Amino acid sequence: MARVLILGGGFAAITAAQELMSRLGDDEIILVSKSSEFTFYPAIIPCIFGSLDFDIIRFDLVSMLAERGVRFIHGEVESINTSARKVSVAGDRMTYSIDYDYLLFAVGRRLETSSVRGLAEYAHQLLSIEGAERFKKAISEFETGTIVVGLCSGASLPVPVCESALALADAFADSIKAGKVRVKAVFPGSLQEAFAGANLFRNIEEEFRQKGVELITDFEVDVVESDRIKSRTGSVIEHDLLMLVPPFGGQLSLKSAGHVTDISGFANVNSLMQVEGVEHVYAAGDITAMAGPKFGYMAMRQGRVAAANIAAEITEQEPATVYQHTIEWAISERYTGPVFFHYGFWDETLDDFEGDAMFGMARKIRDRYGPIQGLETPGLCSAA
Repeated sequence: MARVLILGGGFAAITAAQELMSRLGDDEIILVSKSSEFTFYPAIIPCIFGSLDFDIIRFDLVSMLAERGVRFIHGEVESINTSARKVSVAGDRMTYSIDYDYLLFAVGRRLETSSVRGLAEYAHQLLSIEGAERFKKAISEFETGTIVVGLCSGASLPVPVCESALALADAFADSIKAGKVRVKAVFPGSLQEAFAGANLFRNIEEEFRQKGVELITDFEVDVVESDRIKSRTGSVIEHDLLMLVPPFGGQLSLKSAGHVTDISGFANVNSLMQVEGVEHVYAAGDITAMAGPKFGYMAMRQGRVAAANIAAEITEQEPATVYQHTIEWAISERYTGPVFFHYGFWDETLDDFEGDAMFGMARKIRDRYGPIQGLETPGLCSAA
């Protein structure tokens, strides 16, 4: 009997655990996560700008995994020894040393807030429930001035910036027309670069133009102050309300695993999701060193590919399932607010996830939130 150890509790980890349980028999699947909750972040924008309650997008990870026969350990990874095939985990009451036969890194990315001076003190962020709640409160109290939402260099997540800018433009439409409010969307490069060349950036630019959102590109945030942000070239943008997505970095725990990461701490993988240079070790999700933006559905597909190849190895077959790195969105012809990037969670256009645990969550959220108008005949945009 083989033991598969999954490190992480996000999209990739949960999908991989489910896939492994469907493919294997008596083998043991253990998932280690520092949180016993899973937050369905694709629904964070409807929580901030719509009527969806934050509690609705939180799910109990322990019961979800138990239903699928996966053992859960609540703790944080301290060190990884790939030679001895052992992982040290600091739990609530003790430190575990866990042996494994196969290992999956799915620990996600780390927010490097401290790498931008003043970011933690003066900018809102929405990559945590608490941060999103504070941003929502600040928006409700805002009356006049300039709202800036932006992406820091190294932050591979342009979606919440675009959706926030569009939702803010809707919320303050009358004030924007009256000249009382300005909404600016800031990116470190071009919008096309933010989406790895995918042609959807043209749709976004057009929506920005129609709704009065000022698009500012090639602005790499270097310093954040209470009333302005400064770029590395000395340019300045003033603000009265600011939300920035911080830079991303790899997880420090992977450093103990040997030379498995790039210079930023992200795991180097091949198309089979195998970590290069280490046997029986895979990686999936935001922790992988893949170019371009990072999305939940990408992590799910990577988790599924990794699980398929781990199962193949356990059953003495040659790993052969290949991950195709593509960028896809299911979008309607027009912005339907506050969700612009539907990518299948809201309308199930990407039907290869049918039966996945994530879609079970999406359905529960959608049942509470209600259908998003304008999605009767969605279209699909994609780019390799």
